Amino acid sequence: MAIASGIMLAALASVPAPRSTQAQWAVTCVNCSTTWTQLLQYAKEAQSLETQLQQYQTQLQQYANMVTNTVALPQEIWGTVQSDIMRVQALSNAASLLSGKSGSIITRLQSASSYASQPAGLGNIAGQFTTWQQTIGNNLNTMGQALGLQQSQQQNQAAILQALQQHSQSARGQMQALQAGNELAGANAAQLARIQATLISTAQMQATGMAVQADRQASEDAALLHFAQPPSIATTGYHQW
Repeated sequence: MAIASGIMLAALASVPAPRSTQAQWAVTCVNCSTTWTQLLQYAKEAQSLETQLQQYQTQLQQYANMVTNTVALPQEIWGTVQSDIMRVQALSNAASLLSGKSGSIITRLQSASSYASQPAGLGNIAGQFTTWQQTIGNNLNTMGQALGLQQSQQQNQAAILQALQQHSQSARGQMQALQAGNELAGANAAQLARIQATLISTAQMQATGMAVQADRQASEDAALLHFAQPPSIATTGYHQW
């Protein structure tokens, strides 16, 4: 996916930017090349977060397998588990912020006149981002409830660490905490994959709109130039009467 994003970025860089003579475009899209670059950057961030969450999901599953085969994990190992689960929560918070930023920029694009003629349009992409962001937030709530935390305490790292420590006293408690962290990582990784795909396709639509606008402007300029140039009149070869 990173290679595909690089190829797309190189392709998009070759698209000529629309000229400022188009007043309506200048109002709705002040700097379009910056917009699609930002979209691709968000997609790259989404991919990075997704990869990290998948890695932690695998690690937590390995810990869960260890619990299944033993009475309980030793405290020195459980300290690493706590660190991993806290990292999953931090990545999930970052994913929530990313989906908010991405949804905001796509909402702005929805009002751009260049997309009015797009057959597919942007549809309800901004609404989807809102749903995804809420889903990520709900995942955090689910994790907090699984760890026995009050909603008001879910952003308090000390409270989460205390709950994790309480769960460390038994194999059953450890398994509950591991399952909660595993589900949180898996759900957010899946959401980020969808967000990344949407960002890439939206950036492609943005580049298409820029290319179409540039082509139209070039045609208008050529027509104006042709109209402004008077036809040449031969000054020799006439017969005198």
